[in-house]
Amino acid sequence: MFKTIVLATDLSPAWNEIVACAGEFKALGCSRVILTNVIVARFISGLEEMLRADVRPKLEAQQRQLEAQGLQVEVEMPVGLPAYSLNEVAARHEADLIVLGSHGTALWREAVLGCFTSAVVHHTKYPTLLINVRVKKDQEADPCRLHCGSLLRHVLFPTDFSEIGVRAGESVEILATRGIGQVTLLTALDVPGGDAYPPGFQEIAEGAVQDLQEQWKQRLLKAGVSVVHNRFDPGHPLPAILQALESQDISLIIMGTQGKGFIKELFLGSVAHNVSRLATCPVLLIPLAQR
Repeated sequence: MFKTIVLATDLSPAWNEIVACAGEFKALGCSRVILTNVIVARFISGLEEMLRADVRPKLEAQQRQLEAQGLQVEVEMPVGLPAYSLNEVAARHEADLIVLGSHGTALWREAVLGCFTSAVVHHTKYPTLLINVRVKKDQEADPCRLHCGSLLRHVLFPTDFSEIGVRAGESVEILATRGIGQVTLLTALDVPGGDAYPPGFQEIAEGAVQDLQEQWKQRLLKAGVSVVHNRFDPGHPLPAILQALESQDISLIIMGTQGKGFIKELFLGSVAHNVSRLATCPVLLIPLAQR
């Protein structure tokens, strides 16, 4: 599914760790890597070549590490803002996935968790995997804490059964063939009170959700997932997702980036952004747009 991936390195200690263990991405089907560092050159026009000269040796060192793990590697150093440059790189190389470290240098933390997520979560045409990697100052050298092979151990799949929710579910089905151990299918039903809906609507909606959950459970079991748990929450999706993370040993969240539930505001827009910031496990965001 993810044969060609864009690794958006910021050359931070966290990314040194990701690169050292990137062979784990083979578990997701990866064989080709586009190692990319975006040269953020706002307000310093004309200094791009100087910045590239500084970055190039570090990128080449990471390239050698990746190649030693059996991956085909190409290097990119575009100039611009990550929110747009990474999509252009992905399009040029017909990539299947963009991989980001959610913690890195101060500039990239702002770019990835600020303008990048806000823009790409709503507009990207490419699945995006956010990896939460923290490197402590007193951490010993070379303890590989990135285990993509175990990413598929227990997947949390939040969905409102909208078009984007279905698209995310199809990604779960495909990844089932790569060895997903178990899936928790979560639906949060945030129905406003008062006179917004007729009497009995809550019960009718809950019944519809349970029927859809059972349909998806059977689909995922048929796709090869060994165990599927249906989980219903009567509240807002964000706290429901965070509570599921606290109570279960989740290895990966797979969710759509936009959708509409029973309320008019975006269900998996701002929710996806906040989950990306707050989740302690990797988050795979599936966009609605087709390439």
